[in-house]
Formats: sequence, structure tokens, C-alpha cells
Amino acid sequence: MINTSLPIVPQDSTDRREIFATALVRQAPLPEPLNTVMLEMEKVARDEGIPVIGRLEGAIVRTLTALRGDAVTRVLDIGTAIGYSALWLAYALPEGGKVTSIELDPERAARAADFIDRAGMADRIEILVGDAFELIPELGAYDLIFQDIMKHRYFGSDPSLATELLKLSKAHLEVNGFFMIDNAFCGGGVVDGEAAEHSQELIGVRNMNKALAEDPDFDGVILPVRDGLWIARRTA
Repeated sequence: MINTSLPIVPQDSTDRREIFATALVRQAPLPEPLNTVMLEMEKVARDEGIPVIGRLEGAIVRTLTALRGDAVTRVLDIGTAIGYSALWLAYALPEGGKVTSIELDPERAARAADFIDRAGMADRIEILVGDAFELIPELGAYDLIFQDIMKHRYFGSDPSLATELLKLSKAHLEVNGFFMIDNAFCGGGVVDGEAAEHSQELIGVRNMNKALAEDPDFDGVILPVRDGLWIARRTA
């Protein structure tokens, strides 16, 4: 693993269409205490440069998770950070649903646990601290997997790890389950062509995108929201 950092993708896009959509999302506040905690997390993330998916993408993830109703009860969240995505996922689940969230950084995991507890979601979210490659093989199968890891930490030393994580995730995803991957554009690098710096993590994400697009067992598309959000259903 290496410690070089990627540019932080902002929570909110400068695209006028996304600004408008985000404003509409904010007109429907979340229930308390979830709403207050989410607002605090968004401010902390901005102030400290912590990557979170933001209000618009969070609402998209929540809506897509909830579309299948009671069919989604087991969710794997790969990359907790401070728990922002985990809260959106947990909020979408029916009674008895559970999110298992994996975080490499123990400090961030502890902060996430505090936010999750104060949001009233501690009974719906379990945080596992450690490397996803070590933890996932010990876990069961899930109805939905959301991947939002620190790509420079996981793929920076070896771009092939991106496709390996894809294979590992697939092995733990139920048929008809959904797979979501944040930062499919890798800070915009995958769409910048030759102008992009060819970092290891960028090569890894490009290879992962190609592998997922070509996998006959998946039917999916990248939503061009923020830094790109993969939405794929496992068909076989």
C-alpha cells in the first residue's frame, strides 16, 4: 500500500443540473436525529477533506436500495470512512435489515461508530476494521454491495487489485443482487484520456470498469453523477 492521496472529489457538483437536483433533495429533510447528524457529517467532511458521496448521490443510493423493498436486507459497504454512505444504506433498509461496513483506518471507524450511534442507526450497522481483501472472504452473501474504498490505498501499489476486488465482491453477491461502485471516473481521470496522469489507481479503475462492463453476469451502467456511480445487477 502507498500513502499518496487522490484529489478529494467534492460532495456537490458545480454542474447546474446537479445543483438543482441537490436542492430538491434537501427540501425533503431526513428524520431526526439522522438529518442533524448527516448535516454535521457533511460539514466535517468539507472542513477536513474527507471524501463522502454527498447529499445527491446519497439520495440516489438510498432510492435504488429501497426500490426492491424487503428483498434487500443484507448490505455490504466497502469503505466506511466516517459512516456517511452506511447511514444512507441503512436508512433504506426494511425492519431487520443490516449493513456490514468495512473500514481500513481504525480512527475513521471509531468516528463513524460515534456518528452512527448518534443518528440512531447503531442497531442497523456493523463496522468491521481491517483490510477488505482479508475480511470479505470470511463473510457471507449480500443482496447489495456498495464499494467506496480509498483507491490509492488499495490499488496504488498494484492496479490488478481493482479487478481482484471486483471478483471478490461478485463472489459474495447474490444473483439478482445489486453492485454499486463510487468514483468510477477516478477523479475524472478515466474520461480525460491522454491528458490524465497514469497513476496505478487510475489504471486499476479503468481495468475494473472494462471488466465489469464486459462481464456477462452483470447488467449495468455508470451514472454520470459526481465522479461516476456504477449501478449493476448480477444476472447469473
